[in-house]
Amino acid sequence: MKTTQVATLFCCLFLIGSAEVVAGPMMGAMSADLGVRSSAIAYLPAAYGLAYGAFALIAGPLSDRWGRRRPLQAGLLGFALLSAALPSAPSLAVAIVLSALAGLCAGLIQPNALSLVADESPPEQIGRRLSHVFVGLMLAFVLTPVAAGWLSDTAGWRSAYYTLAAMAALAFLAVTRAFVQRVPAAASHAGFLATHAQALRTPGVRRRLAVSYLWLGWVAGFGAVVAEVAARKLVLSSTDTGLIAGLFGLAVIAGNLASGRLQRALGEAALPLAALAAAAGLLGLALPVGSTTQLVLLGLPWAFGYGCAGPLHHARLSALSQRYRGTINSYHASLLNLGIFSVSFLLGSVVPRFPVEVFCALAGGVTLVGACLLLPWPWRKSGVATT
Repeated sequence: MKTTQVATLFCCLFLIGSAEVVAGPMMGAMSADLGVRSSAIAYLPAAYGLAYGAFALIAGPLSDRWGRRRPLQAGLLGFALLSAALPSAPSLAVAIVLSALAGLCAGLIQPNALSLVADESPPEQIGRRLSHVFVGLMLAFVLTPVAAGWLSDTAGWRSAYYTLAAMAALAFLAVTRAFVQRVPAAASHAGFLATHAQALRTPGVRRRLAVSYLWLGWVAGFGAVVAEVAARKLVLSSTDTGLIAGLFGLAVIAGNLASGRLQRALGEAALPLAALAAAAGLLGLALPVGSTTQLVLLGLPWAFGYGCAGPLHHARLSALSQRYRGTINSYHASLLNLGIFSVSFLLGSVVPRFPVEVFCALAGGVTLVGACLLLPWPWRKSGVATT
């Protein structure tokens, strides 16, 4: 796989991650212009994420029938147009609809981008290439809130969306130049429902997809609320919680970059060990802390383990079936987003009634179950293929 191809897909994941967090630091400015309370702006990323996860189930089989490049191009072009249109929305309702439509485009982008990594890489390099591409997604969670806040203060909140639109247009051109259209011949004539059915019959896929929800979705979802968790565990300013979230984001990126080396050193044990470390980090955050240092030290295993195991899990899924790779990745994307939504819902349900440590313990328990599914239990040798 060429460096230009990796960079192009890196940018694609950066875009879809940015759209999830761009509104966060601009809620006050956006609410004033749209005439609503600031908390109502949170409906934009919620609509984006739900549409993203739902439409990915359709996007994957389409790519298995028609190839990866054209759906990816369509997603990027639609993303660019909708991001450019959102600043002109006359009301919050229209902005929510535009954000949901952008989520549909993201549902086209992620499964096809991930499938292209596996399509264009030798099997032994898939994990390493995926880790490089996923740095783009993690970097979005670190850089985009800072950049969006700065743009909102200096040029107005609309400029952040115009910037996303311009980046998506450039990514569309880059995909056009970097990739050629290839139709997966083995699956191109399968019906839509047949494609879903055959993908779910792939040996080992259902267990791996359970991990996508129970482990990856929940550890990723915790990243979306970690600043709120920090603020509730300690008396911190907004700046301090932002810095803590940024530090954890850097630890996730470090884990992404280290995943290939960890795989070479530990072999098949790398994925379950890193996943267990992430679950242990969440359970550790259920303990009381007295300082920011203690909080960061307890949470680092979560962030680094998440960064290491995430790309390795993606690589395992992509290697399960070349024929139905796009469909499997679409299930993965949907379950990942469902996990993120579940964490936010749990936080909103638990924290008003119980200490935030209860939320951390529950989230850690769910991720521990998911991580245990990756362990080499004896039943894996009883005729059930679990590659």
